[in-house]
Amino acid sequence: MISVVIPLYNKEASIKQSLMSVLSQSYQDFEVVIVDDGSTDNSVAKVEEIQNSRIRLIRQENGGPSKARNTGVKNAKGEWVLFLDADDELLPNALNVFKELLTEHKKANVIDCVQTVQLGKKTWNEPHDLVGYSKNPYKDWYFHKIGPGSNHSIFKRELLMSFPYNETLRRYEDAELLMRLLGEAVLYSSMQPVSLVHTEFASASKIRNDISSDYVGNLKFEGSFWKRMCDYELYLEERVRYGVICDKLYPILKYRYDLLLLHKFLYKIKNIL
Repeated sequence: MISVVIPLYNKEASIKQSLMSVLSQSYQDFEVVIVDDGSTDNSVAKVEEIQNSRIRLIRQENGGPSKARNTGVKNAKGEWVLFLDADDELLPNALNVFKELLTEHKKANVIDCVQTVQLGKKTWNEPHDLVGYSKNPYKDWYFHKIGPGSNHSIFKRELLMSFPYNETLRRYEDAELLMRLLGEAVLYSSMQPVSLVHTEFASASKIRNDISSDYVGNLKFEGSFWKRMCDYELYLEERVRYGVICDKLYPILKYRYDLLLLHKFLYKIKNIL
């Protein structure tokens, strides 16, 4: 069975649509675990309007998205866990796609698929290069050959129990989890789209003055070479948005910035030629 875990906080405008995208799946061996993280709007009422035996609603005091996800995993009954944000949707045949991949690739404990992004009237897939098992998930992630994420990857529940979300983080908690989890992952990558992400609902891209509870504000640059390179990659992405803050947090990396970009460029050129 697949457990679809939906962390919920003040998403009254979108939760019903997200939930219906799950309940209308062609594959039927699933449950939906909704963890309300102390919503102050009508989110819970919207969920309760839908009567379905597959839905389990768990309510808790506000503790952030990581705590909500961990609560969902702990209460999940399925062998496999798929996360879905309360403002995104599963594509109509998503669970069947995952089921077929799980049946075919029994060694995997993570299946990575593709998400479709919608911004206004525009939609596009965010594909990656690899189809097959990843021999080095850190290296493949650094070069965007794989792109595991909460809304388009399915995880074996026992793996998530061994690697819970860091509950001190409220942003980039997915990236932090993956930085720990990928070292133990047997990851199969597929190019099949499974989810629809509505970027107009997203708040992650907003500029913040305090990133102490964000993963980018807690980078340690430890572990294997390619694990550290993944941390550098996150630093590079966030330095564009949080230049002054990142420079203060990681003053040495400020002078490595151009070298890191050059390293990545040369590596890609080497593999193209």
